Amino acid sequence: MTTTTAARDAASRARALAYVILSRAALHPAQDVLMQMVEHLDTAAVAFETDQAPVMDGVTVTNTTPIEAGMALMQCMALAVDNPRAGIADQVFYYVTAPISRRAVELPQLNPVSTQLARQEGRLRTAIALAAHDLDASSPADETTRIAYLAVLVDHHRNFGRVAAAVEVDNARPCNRR
Repeated sequence: MTTTTAARDAASRARALAYVILSRAALHPAQDVLMQMVEHLDTAAVAFETDQAPVMDGVTVTNTTPIEAGMALMQCMALAVDNPRAGIADQVFYYVTAPISRRAVELPQLNPVSTQLARQEGRLRTAIALAAHDLDASSPADETTRIAYLAVLVDHHRNFGRVAAAVEVDNARPCNRR
């Protein structure tokens, strides 16, 4: 079986993200949810490594995610959305498929009224973009570096979620309504 470079890269990212989540699971109140995410990420990694890339008219198609991997990642995202106490934003799972989709992870526009919250949003957007760039530039063989970048991205996305919640509350105040 032949897997593409992008699929091997995605498998490496899935395993690195699983390691990050597993390292945070010990004594965590949402340990069971985090362990389920780790299992789904392992399933995705195996699917990326073992599924053969489709060939159409003699051309290997490299921008498709294996169904089993896609379903496993969707389960991770659903767990993240349904269990916010786990502290894992659903967007971080898109970093696994980024080598295949070649798309950057999109963040929602917060449009804060407060200048302080606007600065926090800007700093986090910049930090996320830089960490994502460094992750993309890292070698799949350098597992330690990948783990570090994904751990930073998990933290930044969690903080972005906190700022988003603060913006929602702040923008809803009567003095801030437009």
